[in-house]
Amino acid sequence: MTSEIPSSHLDLVRRPLGCVITTLAPSGLPQSTGMWFLYDEGAIRFSLLEHRKKYRNLRADPACTFFLMDPLHMGTTIEVRGRASFERDDDKSFVGRVRAQYGAAGPPTDGPDDQRWIVTIDPDRINTTGA
Repeated sequence: MTSEIPSSHLDLVRRPLGCVITTLAPSGLPQSTGMWFLYDEGAIRFSLLEHRKKYRNLRADPACTFFLMDPLHMGTTIEVRGRASFERDDDKSFVGRVRAQYGAAGPPTDGPDDQRWIVTIDPDRINTTGA
């Protein structure tokens, strides 16, 4: 079991690709969402608004999975299983960096009272294929 992204898959997580984040709903069923993310300081991070379902799921149960597939070589994948940790993004600088990586112009269209959170996946296990 490893908790670091293997060098064979660093190029994949550094590219601006959509990922899938899976959490557990209160019913116990998995809930998956396509998301933007940022590989930042050796960690998988993404931004969530406090009122969103995914945020509420993770606060209730921080277990989650990140999944990414190379669209050009679909046999190359990475799955990061772990637990979410949270940090406020009061100035929205983190979400700005995520948006810039994906070529989005300007700040997010959050409401004035919307609270943003930086979610970091603290890995328990990393599984890879290909590369």
